[in-house]
Amino acid sequence: MKRVILSLTIIVLIATAAISVTHYYSVKILSSTRAYTNFESQYSKGEKDATRHLINYIYSHEETDYLYFKNDISIPKGDSIARQALAAGKDERIARLGFLMGGNNKDDLPQLLWFYTTFKNEPFFKSAITVWQQADLLVARLNAIGTQAYADIHSGKPVDRDGLILQINTISDNLTIKQQSFSATIGETSRKVDDDVFALDIMISAIILISSWLLAGIMLRKMDTSQRVIVEQNTALNSMNERVKQFAYSVTHDLRAPIASLTGLVSVLEREKDIAKLPDYTEMMRETLDLQDKYIHDVLNAIRNENGKKEEICNLVELVNDIKSQNSFFAGGQRVNFLSELEVWELRCNVADIKVVFNNLISNAVKYADFSKPEQWIKVKSYRKDEQCIIEIEDNGLGINPAQNENIFKKYFKSGVNKKSMGLGLYFTQKAIEEMHGTITVKSFLGKGTSFIVALPL
Repeated sequence: MKRVILSLTIIVLIATAAISVTHYYSVKILSSTRAYTNFESQYSKGEKDATRHLINYIYSHEETDYLYFKNDISIPKGDSIARQALAAGKDERIARLGFLMGGNNKDDLPQLLWFYTTFKNEPFFKSAITVWQQADLLVARLNAIGTQAYADIHSGKPVDRDGLILQINTISDNLTIKQQSFSATIGETSRKVDDDVFALDIMISAIILISSWLLAGIMLRKMDTSQRVIVEQNTALNSMNERVKQFAYSVTHDLRAPIASLTGLVSVLEREKDIAKLPDYTEMMRETLDLQDKYIHDVLNAIRNENGKKEEICNLVELVNDIKSQNSFFAGGQRVNFLSELEVWELRCNVADIKVVFNNLISNAVKYADFSKPEQWIKVKSYRKDEQCIIEIEDNGLGINPAQNENIFKKYFKSGVNKKSMGLGLYFTQKAIEEMHGTITVKSFLGKGTSFIVALPL
């Protein structure tokens, strides 16, 4: 199979290269024939203008008409110089100079030179060169007649005006025939190149099409299986990466809540003067640390799970109590006033995800408490609505600017109140809820408090 693929690939590459080469030379040939068409046009115009001015001079004897004749006749004479230089294999610079004297564009010189040297021995162009040579002889005769007429008129000798004009017109008529023959040969060359290139394109394109079709069929069959495997692996890897990121953030974020609570307990201990109460505070510290250690182990177990999406019956009462214990004190040492109204006690869900939700929302309520109010409280409610369990976490804290409500769940969004925030807590909260096929909304009034409403399927 590998040899077949390699062979087809080589065929396609060779055919493609052949098309490129064919097009390169076809464009080069067509460009050269266009240059020779322009060459013939300049040659013909120069000869016709020279004939006209010579006849005018024979009638008028005006020096200006003769000067115009000499200027115009230099155009076909320049082309004659170029042809003779190329035929004799002389310095190419002489041929270039001749073509420039013939009024050809300097940008056309490479095409004129290349076409002549490449095809000078080919029958189709060899005949055109013969016609060109014959035309040059006629131009030389026209120039000789003009030179002799000028000498005779200038010296005062009688001139056979009618005889001269008859000779000039005869030469001009013969030159017209030669020019038409040359143009026809160049035109036929251009058409033949077009036809040959078209036929070759059709043949090579057919080879490329058939080879490509066979190659594509083989490659698609081979790639189909591997592509499915790659897609599945990438999906699994992306899912795992996302969960690893979420886990890393959850650990760092959720550790801060009990640390803040422990900081509050330390503040209480520093102010406490009754030594008998110290064991109570240290026991509260130990419970907080034990709960956090249990939480970390639960999250690790969920990550190690084969699909990370294992669902089980979660006891919301125990879960809320654990998280309340981890967030029982504000950083300044004041005790957090928790209110619970749990009508739904059990919910089938992912343990790690539901802990992320409760931990983030409750720790945020603690973090953004409003100490200008006489009392700070956090209320946790759960109740059934249709086929959903509704969980509300409400506080009377600082509240959220209504203009920011649409942005608070965006990754890295920061409200500006807490400069240390990474802007990831509510983003991961929403992700965890979506993974459990739920939704989250927020109601908040600046200075009054905030209420997050989570809806999860029962």
